[in-house]
Amino acid sequence: MFSELPQFLFSLQGFLLVIILVVTLYFISCLLFPDVSVSDLEKKAVLITGCDSGFGYELAKKLDSRGLQVFAGCLTSDGQAKLRSECSRQLTTLQLDVTNASDVQNALKEVNSHLPPQGLWAVVNNAGIIARGLIEWQTVEEMKHVLDVNLWGMVSVSKAFLPQLKKTKGRIVNVASTLGTILLPSLTAYCISKHGVQAFCDSLRREVKQFGVSVHILDPGMFRTNLVNREVAIKQVEKLWANLDVDTKESYGGELNLGKVMYGGQFRFFLSPHIYKVVDAMTHAVTSTRPKLRYGVGWDHKFFWRPLSLLPSEIQDLILPSMQADKGAP
Repeated sequence: MFSELPQFLFSLQGFLLVIILVVTLYFISCLLFPDVSVSDLEKKAVLITGCDSGFGYELAKKLDSRGLQVFAGCLTSDGQAKLRSECSRQLTTLQLDVTNASDVQNALKEVNSHLPPQGLWAVVNNAGIIARGLIEWQTVEEMKHVLDVNLWGMVSVSKAFLPQLKKTKGRIVNVASTLGTILLPSLTAYCISKHGVQAFCDSLRREVKQFGVSVHILDPGMFRTNLVNREVAIKQVEKLWANLDVDTKESYGGELNLGKVMYGGQFRFFLSPHIYKVVDAMTHAVTSTRPKLRYGVGWDHKFFWRPLSLLPSEIQDLILPSMQADKGAP
């Protein structure tokens, strides 16, 4: 009887039974160990990058209202002033350009000099930018800048603050994107950076688990933030087009077609104004006793982008057609 057990486990019935058992044990564990906030939140500190607006701005306010000591990294002095005016005196703003090594080290010194007795509990890497334009239209330096902010800035901040998190067995929460699993033309640099974030998070999580440090990934779908400001995007594309030589312009139809170059605009109905959903997921990752390793946020991520990413490339290309120049253009 027992000699047949391995063969049964590798059968379809055995595989389904294992899946059922794992799911059952998961739900039992959820009942036995309820999802509650970690204790002594008011004694814990968190560093958040990219707090000038959007997710980072709202997260800083929310965690401050819950009593955590928040260190909010902002790119601009205006961002710092606005945040301070809406939060408690306990919140500290920092001048933090994640691509600037001096800023990162200065932030580390500032945080270390004002840490509560229980130390640094979490780092939330939220800073990010987006740039539109076809690969042929952009310089390598322009594409690199997106990666410097979205990926290498995240790596730099995580490495700088990791020793503090090892002391507290704390957490790193990194904002990736649904475009870290699927790619859209004209958003190539952004997609490359977010694919890199996925790889960095998975690798770091497995490396630091031995120290009790956990790493959590946020995969938001499309949300209406300053990152997707249409006017800014149009200016980016028009500037790239203006700098192209005549031959390159002719190869793309001779005239700028914003509707085609600004790929992703076809999915603008996906844009959700409810950014609180992402902020709630970030808050859960920081404060919960049962944080998820990965948070897929937004109906479009769950029911469109994520399933699409699992399909063969040939099918993806049918659903996301290649960009084509207007052959009838002068």
